[in-house]
Amino acid sequence: MGKEKGSLRPFFLPFLSGILIIISQPPLSISPAAYFALIPLFVSLRGEDKGRDFLKGFITGVFAYLGLIYWVVIAMNRYGGLDMVTSCAIMLLLVLYMALYIGLFALTTSWLYKKVSIPAFITAPFTWVILEYLRGIILTGFPWSLMAYSQHNFLPLIQVTSITGPYFISFLIVGINSILFESMKLFVRKGVNRRGPKERKAFFITTFIIAGFYLLSLFYGYERLKDGEKGSLKAVIVQGNIPQDVKWDEAFRLKTIMKHVEGTIRSGLSGDIVVWPETAIPLAFNEETKVKGLIEDLTAKIKTHLLFGSVMKIYNRYFNTAYLYGPDGTLKGTYSKVHLVPFGEYTPLIEYFPFLTKITAAGGDFHPGSNHNPISAPIGKIGVIICYEGIFPYITNETVRRGAQLLVNITNDAWFGKTSAPYQHLAFYIFRAIETDRYVLRAANTGISAVIDHRGRILSKTDLFVETTLSAPFSMKETLTFYVRGGDYFILCCTLFLGGVVLFMGFYAYKRRKPL
Repeated sequence: MGKEKGSLRPFFLPFLSGILIIISQPPLSISPAAYFALIPLFVSLRGEDKGRDFLKGFITGVFAYLGLIYWVVIAMNRYGGLDMVTSCAIMLLLVLYMALYIGLFALTTSWLYKKVSIPAFITAPFTWVILEYLRGIILTGFPWSLMAYSQHNFLPLIQVTSITGPYFISFLIVGINSILFESMKLFVRKGVNRRGPKERKAFFITTFIIAGFYLLSLFYGYERLKDGEKGSLKAVIVQGNIPQDVKWDEAFRLKTIMKHVEGTIRSGLSGDIVVWPETAIPLAFNEETKVKGLIEDLTAKIKTHLLFGSVMKIYNRYFNTAYLYGPDGTLKGTYSKVHLVPFGEYTPLIEYFPFLTKITAAGGDFHPGSNHNPISAPIGKIGVIICYEGIFPYITNETVRRGAQLLVNITNDAWFGKTSAPYQHLAFYIFRAIETDRYVLRAANTGISAVIDHRGRILSKTDLFVETTLSAPFSMKETLTFYVRGGDYFILCCTLFLGGVVLFMGFYAYKRRKPL
């Protein structure tokens, strides 16, 4: 890979990769940038110093995630009640943690080339998706801004996630990055190519395979998008636009509730279900007789289903809960959020480290629900996904496997303020709709609320920080996609393949070096 020339370029290139990753993701969503975002990082890797290569990948991750999750500071400081220093420290720790994965990616890719002679165009796609997957499960997981999400606005390509899941899209993107990088070495930078006939053959085979997967995905996507199904039911979503700093103020609670009630009535929109956002009723609903009476009267008046977020209190334990009332004014069921936000809704390891409560946002004392069962209603089974849960594909898969015919996401993105986070959060649900073949009804307190069909098309959406309602058609679906049935089998395939290649090439390298 040659010697490094100069002291600035080796670390400027990883920085450039970080910037390209940022602009490929929402809200800028310049999706083509993702296909060459890693090339500067690849160019900078030399394979001669493991620590230096790790650092380059780490630098890419630091700059990328600083630009993608800076909103953590706003959530913790402005609305979570933490001071600015602590908020910045939490954000930086999270950025550094996420950057570790890109550092490991750079280290592994360059080390495998140096020690086992496996080129990046073979190892990089597999290594990237395995590390992305691990980021989504280790320490409760944080699969925010996967590389795949850069393609949220390219619907023909991402239809294949109904078979493979989102990590396959990341695989294709990183594969194309590595092929373009290798092409630069083969056809642009004269004198650099030292590939033997076998490696050149492997490159052309790999290029053919990646290109074939990409084209087949596009063909499948365009065919799938020919589905012209129109929803037979109608959803109404009420966006109350309640400021986060008054949402839990007792003096504003009644006003908050009435804002949603009046918005529902004033809209004049009739539908099969009305959805209010997460904690639209900011109190322990099951203990408030008068508020329950108000909701019973409202649903009987509008003669439709009403799903809203509130709090459930059981023996001094609080749950972030969704309630569903039927057209007859009776409670049909509840769902309590299972996957809580660490340091936002609960404090992990508090029994061992009590001081951690000092870095937990105000109100972070919720308990998790017990399962992802959908709520049964006269119109069908409704799977509820509360806020943060929607970034985990396995949660929506499990909800659909348990019978959900519709996905409803209620969230309070007021925590994010006017940042990129609401746009990023919305993009995840485009994937969840396609992966599960389910309509998604999304009610966000301050936006972005939306109705997304089973092909990922946004049928209607709101602007940020406006009080409004929207209406759009939807349908109850019963099909189970291959991804719902099989889960993240693609990760297992990647792990087995990469492990097999490394063992084979390692054994081959050992045999070559072994004296006769």
